[in-house]
Amino acid sequence: MGWDDLRWLHRAWRYRLYVDPDEIRWLRQTVRPGQSAVDLGAHKGGYTYWLAKAVGRNGRVVAAEPQRELAERLARLTRRLPQVIVRNVAVSDSSGPDEIVMRSSGSSHGASLTGFPDGDPGRRIPVVKATLPELVASAGLTAVDFVKCDIEGHELRVFGAAAELIDRHRPVILCECEERHAASPGDGVQGLVRLFEPHRYAIRFFFGGALHPIDAFDAGKHQVVGARDYANNFVLEPLPR
Repeated sequence: MGWDDLRWLHRAWRYRLYVDPDEIRWLRQTVRPGQSAVDLGAHKGGYTYWLAKAVGRNGRVVAAEPQRELAERLARLTRRLPQVIVRNVAVSDSSGPDEIVMRSSGSSHGASLTGFPDGDPGRRIPVVKATLPELVASAGLTAVDFVKCDIEGHELRVFGAAAELIDRHRPVILCECEERHAASPGDGVQGLVRLFEPHRYAIRFFFGGALHPIDAFDAGKHQVVGARDYANNFVLEPLPR
């Protein structure tokens, strides 16, 4: 095991123990061996690792990461995991060439197709976009059981362009959604609720070590930047038709 492998292992366990312990615990209880999962915004693979563990070698994980260097590194790290497919692509509501905005500081965190609401002009790098259905088709998936989505305020556009896929496969979804990333008022958490209402999904959010129903969500209470507890991860589960 090389240095990069050890760093990946450390990152994965850091997510499990400190960064998103409740989310990772729930993921490990939810995703089953043999299933197919999609990791949108894989970044450095903190979630990809646990998804690969959960689905096992008979399952599939498609990890999409728009930053080329990170995607290439993740591909190297998962080279011995036949269940993982890495795609260097920015998932959106259309396909083709575009640009992603990186932080002016050079940080790889928070890279966004929509820019930064805090006024950071960032720096632009070229990317290739694909829709979620196109990503799934490119990997040859015949089922989509689980989707993890962390794409910095672009989630409504991605899922809005994937209505047929959502209705056909009915995946369980773990989605980051923050009011501060919303392009306009109403495009944040409530926009996510409105988008999935016709698909008949139950939505809950992580806060204070527990899952709470979406009706209890209050951005003024649950998304206070700098607070010890911050609700940015939402569970979307399909209801019986």
